[in-house]
Amino acid sequence: MTAVSFVIGALILAAMIGIAAYGWATLPADARVPIHYGIGSYNNFASKTVGLIMWSAGGALIYGIFVAASEHAIRPHHGGGGSGPLIIMLVVLALVCAFEWGAISVARRSSTVRSE
Repeated sequence: MTAVSFVIGALILAAMIGIAAYGWATLPADARVPIHYGIGSYNNFASKTVGLIMWSAGGALIYGIFVAASEHAIRPHHGGGGSGPLIIMLVVLALVCAFEWGAISVARRSSTVRSE
């Protein structure tokens, strides 16, 4: 199960990097990419370069925590095993990937509104 989880996580991370590359190619140079710091709406807008790098870096950080937890570098305080936390990390990574796509969509809409 762990090898499959690593592959799934790596594919989601690769998708996040691909989405950032797509945003880099399609967004105008002056686009502002929203960054999501917590639950709720987007809290801050950053330049295109910073915003796209932050989304990919956030995904890489989550994947790194996922790998550390699965390799027992991060140990829970309880003795229970199981793959529940590993599945949760994959779900979180997939959600962040979807939020990144939404952020690029918002940046595209807000940049077309300004240019008209």
